[in-house]
Amino acid sequence: MIKKILKGLLIIVIFLLIIPYFIPTDYSTKAPEKPYENSVFFTTESGLRLHAQVTYAQGEEKGKILLIHGLMASTFSYRNNMSFLSEQGYTVIAVDLPGFGYSDKPSHLKYTQENFAKFLWEMLDDFDIQHSSQSNWHLVGHSMGASTTLAMALQNQSKIIDITMIAGAVNQGSNSTAFLMGTPVGAWLKVALRYFMLNEKNFKNLLKDVYQKEVPQEAVDGYLKPVLTKGTIDGLLQFLKTSKNVTIEEVKNLNLKINLIWGKKDTWVPVENMQIIEDTVEVSETYVFDEAGHTPHETETDFNEILLGMIE
Repeated sequence: MIKKILKGLLIIVIFLLIIPYFIPTDYSTKAPEKPYENSVFFTTESGLRLHAQVTYAQGEEKGKILLIHGLMASTFSYRNNMSFLSEQGYTVIAVDLPGFGYSDKPSHLKYTQENFAKFLWEMLDDFDIQHSSQSNWHLVGHSMGASTTLAMALQNQSKIIDITMIAGAVNQGSNSTAFLMGTPVGAWLKVALRYFMLNEKNFKNLLKDVYQKEVPQEAVDGYLKPVLTKGTIDGLLQFLKTSKNVTIEEVKNLNLKINLIWGKKDTWVPVENMQIIEDTVEVSETYVFDEAGHTPHETETDFNEILLGMIE
């Protein structure tokens, strides 16, 4: 009797280990050729396509700003900022990092900040050549995107005027659970993402925690739309398997001009992280929104003026 039970349990275990690899998890919807009116696609030297929104300076150009989103976000997260900054005389590029938004989401790429930075410098250098521009860049990075700005500084500091971190996730290195993503645990995670986790209800709850405020339906739809496209699930798993952050400790000797913006109610990267950054590097300016969560650039009406004041 015991042998039969053990044999049955073994069959169940083997079934659970194998079955997730046979469940289809990809979305069928392809990324649109022109997601937004100002969408531009850039192809890197390795053939990777990056999606960006480009808003040109109105009147005489004062400078150029690169906006980099955080985890699970896209250029959509900067919808409230691009037009304002261009009206103030800045050419603005908001980019979708590889694996996110409408950029390519390859399942073979190493999703390290080093690679992100390399691709973004290729994009910016190509933009400068096309537009005969020699001025340097203001970098703005939200959450995970702040780590990308640091990686860019390590590769080409001479082309950076300043870095502004919005709730910068720059105090932690690699993902400690990455090894699990190559096991059946990762395969089951893909199934869970595809059929249970990435949906409207969960995104709305997620954004409530992110915003610490009521979430308009426009935000839920805007965040979710690029997620429900071909390649997302495999890209996310590969990201979890290979991601590697650049921390603030790694740039402490670069003498960068760094600004910090935070939300006091941030539950994702708590405001206490500001002090760790300030203890590690010299910080130029800081600002804390008392009523904001993790995304003050989306929820706070005076964010644009604060950012403008810092970079000017």
